[in-house]
Parts: sequence; structure tokens; C-alpha cells
Amino acid sequence: MTRSRDREAIQLVDSFIVGKTNRRTFTKRMAGLSAGAMFGGALAGILRPTDVGAARVNRQDAAPTKGGRVVASIIDKPVNMDPAYSQLYSSMQVYQNIFNSLVYVDANYNFTPGLAKTWTQVDPLTWEFNLVDNATFHNGEKFTSRDVVYTVERTLDPEGAFPNAASLQSIDKAESDGDYKVRFKLKYPWGSFLAEMAIWLEIVNEKGINSADPKLNPIGTGPFKMTEWVQDDHIQLDRWENYHIPDRPYLDTVIFRSIPDDTVRLTGLQTNELQWIQQVPLLNAEALRADESDDIKVTAASPYLPDFLYLNGSKPPFDDVRVRQAVALCLDRAQIVQVAYSNQATPAVEVASELSPYFSGQNLWANGPDYEKAKQLLSEAGAEGLTFDFDGQPQVATQLKIAQVIQQQLSQAGITMNIQSYESGEWITRLNTLEYSATATYYSVTIDPVQFYNRKLRSDSKGNNTGYKSAEMDQLLDAWVQESDSENRAVAYARVVELAQRDAAVLPLDHQYVQYWSRVNLSGVEPVPSLKVEMEKAHFTE
Repeated sequence: MTRSRDREAIQLVDSFIVGKTNRRTFTKRMAGLSAGAMFGGALAGILRPTDVGAARVNRQDAAPTKGGRVVASIIDKPVNMDPAYSQLYSSMQVYQNIFNSLVYVDANYNFTPGLAKTWTQVDPLTWEFNLVDNATFHNGEKFTSRDVVYTVERTLDPEGAFPNAASLQSIDKAESDGDYKVRFKLKYPWGSFLAEMAIWLEIVNEKGINSADPKLNPIGTGPFKMTEWVQDDHIQLDRWENYHIPDRPYLDTVIFRSIPDDTVRLTGLQTNELQWIQQVPLLNAEALRADESDDIKVTAASPYLPDFLYLNGSKPPFDDVRVRQAVALCLDRAQIVQVAYSNQATPAVEVASELSPYFSGQNLWANGPDYEKAKQLLSEAGAEGLTFDFDGQPQVATQLKIAQVIQQQLSQAGITMNIQSYESGEWITRLNTLEYSATATYYSVTIDPVQFYNRKLRSDSKGNNTGYKSAEMDQLLDAWVQESDSENRAVAYARVVELAQRDAAVLPLDHQYVQYWSRVNLSGVEPVPSLKVEMEKAHFTE
């Protein structure tokens, strides 16, 4: 290719990315240019789904328009608006727009201000936060440091039995230092402290908690206040006029509806009955990306949501590490991504994705699948002809697709996996009481991978759903959890990943792409690693 044709191709790519050239014209002209192999490789990199999605969003962005109403569809039904419980992700998607955290995290894993303007780690056991002085709760109460102290004390109160207490258990106490400074004293150094703050500590007000059932009547300082909840139908949030950030939120109203069917959600978006949806049918995703219609658009596709295969090590057959390793050696993650997620995910062997600053790159299974090695391990364990059950949920389509792919892969090593169906309530009970043998699930709290591994692999953790117990792992986790230096934390994390892969109780499978779909004139809601749906930034453009 001549330099002039190089320049022409590059200009055409630039034109496509900013939206001046549509996909059909772009493809035709690029074919005419007969781009060489080197440029073609670069072009393939430019046109990843993530980047195309980002380009389609960016070219539509303009000055925000104040006002408007958005009907947004999530997948599951919210059940509880008290942030100390965080029972379901669907509840969190709503109430995280009603409450504020001290800190947030952006798409690049940077911590950003919330109700805290600045923060300092004074020493390994002390953090100080300088707070905003203009925030007001929806009941008219002025926000101060005392609300932070109350929130911490309430969450950690043993009589409250709040699930979030486990994620904040390293806090010894919180202290007020005047109205707008709060100090956290820790029991021991805690490397993921800010990550936990960004996920688990939405600030509440004592009068708000005591005035009515907080599960049904949330009162926060967030950009929206709840004005209506019709159970099993919708929740309406209206702009909080006294929000502490000027000109935010932009929207007047957000209505969250729960629609479990992907096709129904997509139809609602296409007909403008819905303006924002969490997910489209996976089989349709790439075609919708390539669609030249100006009706809908999609954000960048971010691999923030990991899936895992859990093997119950508390009972046979998976109490033998060799049997777990045999299963691990049979997994073909690329096939799982292709079949179960229509390539709307990326293969994974650790909690942190390649986008994460914590990514270790450890991979004991890089040369797999290895069915002969799997057979050898089964023979050594006396488990030839292994048969076990997989717990699935009929209403979770991707879980069953994952199971079907793994079922076929295991059969090549002579392993029989029977797929059993359970309703969600029974499935959760079987998971938490260690009645199951194997299952697959996702985990949505992975800003810092310690948030997964420390909860799921520690021997005495209430969140340990696999019965895995290892004194070696406990020691590695202690060293990692209590390390604050970033370089030392990276070394500690790599050791945890290596041991977790070797012991094979929890097997990462993939990172689902988190990507949001909306009408073309709605912008501002981008995926972030915390998975918070931040409607505060949502706005219409002219």
C-alpha cells in the first residue's frame, strides 16, 4: 500500500469512528483500498466491539439537556431498599441512585469523590475523609460526619445481623472530627479498604431509618428520591432538588421496571417504551451493533462480570483435589464464551480481567484442555467413570448453556455430569448449605479481586460456598488482605491465584461483557467496575 493510500485508509477509519461515515460505506471503501496485512491487523484492533460501541456513544454526545423521564429496564425484581442488606443486585441497581457512598470508582478503576471530597491514609490503621458540607437527606436532615459514624455502627451491630457487616469487619470504629471529617480506625492494615467503601457503605440517616421501614422507605442523600414503589411492577425515582452537586441529576424522573425476558426488553427499547435496558438477547448483540439505524446505541463492552464453576469440596467426589483438577483440565473457556454468550464475554482464569490493574496473568491451564491428563488424575483418585450432578436454574438461560457446554467437554474424559433444575430459592439454599455438588454463578463485587477470593476461599468465611478449607490459602489471604503497598499486593495476589488454580475449588470461566443499551438521544450511563447503574449522569441530548 502506498503512503497516500495509507493516509486515505487512516482518514477513513477516523471518519468512521467519529460517525461521519456509516458502516456500509466504510466496508465498501476499505475493500476498495485492499488494505495490507499490517494495516488490516491494526484495523481489527480498532474495530473491537468495545471500541465500536464507544464510538457510537461518543459521536452522539452533546451538551446535556435538563429534564426528561427515563423508563429503564433491569432484569430481576428489587426486594429491599435498605443498603445494609444488599440482598440482590437488582435492589442495588435502584437504591444506589437513592443513596451516596463516600467514594466511587470509574471505568478505569480510579477512586473518585462522593460524599467525601478527599481522603488520606494517615497510617496503616487510620484513614481520614474530608466530607462535603452541602449534602442533605431526602427528609431534610443535613448530612454530617455523624451520619457516617451511625451508618458504620448500625451495619456492624451484631444484633442487626446485616450481610454487609462481613465486608466491613476490618473496621474497628469510625469517629467524628467536627461536622465534616470522619476517621476510620482499622483492626489491621486493609489493602482493599477503598474498594469496600465504594461498594458496601451507602450512607443512611438515623431519623430516616427509624421513621419507617427502611426496606421499603429509603432515605438517602442521592440524586433521586423514591416516590413510588408498585411491588412487582416498577419503582419511580424523582430528582432530589437539593442534591449537593450543582445541575445534577439532569433527569426529572427514572422509572425502573423489571423485565426478565431479553426479547421483551429489546422490543420495548426499539418502540421507545423503554429508553434504557440492561441487556439484549445475546444472539442479537453483534447484529444490533452493526445496525446503521439511529434508534438505539450501546456503550463500550466491559468485561466486569466474572462467571465461575463451583465444586463442593466438602463431600465426595470433589473432596479429592485430583478430581477437581481433572474437571479443570477439561474446560475449554473459548467454547463456553462462544456457545453460552455468543462471544459477548471473554475467557477468564482469574477474577481480575485484563483491564484490571490487579490482573496477574497466572494460568496453570494454558495448555488445556488435556483430557488424557484428566483421565490419569481420575484413575489415581479411584474415580474412573465419575458421575455427579450440576445444580441449575431453568430461568437463568446462560447458566444452563454453560452447564451444557461443560457437560459435553467433561464427557471427553469419561465424566458424566447430570444437569438438575431448581427454582432460584431452592438453588440458593442448596448453595449456601453445601447440598450441591457443582454449579455455576457470577459474582458482581470485584473492583479489587480480594473482594471475591477472601470471601469465597477463606476457611472460616460465611461466604465460602464450596467447603474449601486450606491453611495455606488462609495464610496467603491474610498476607494479601493486610498488605497496602501496591507492588507487594500484586505479588500476594499472584500467589493466591496460583494456589486457587491448583486447588480448583472455584474455577473462573469468563468475564461477561457489561454493556448498556439505550435510545440514541440518551447518554451518560457507562459501565463501571462496581456495576453501579449511575443514573445521576444520564441525560438527553438535542
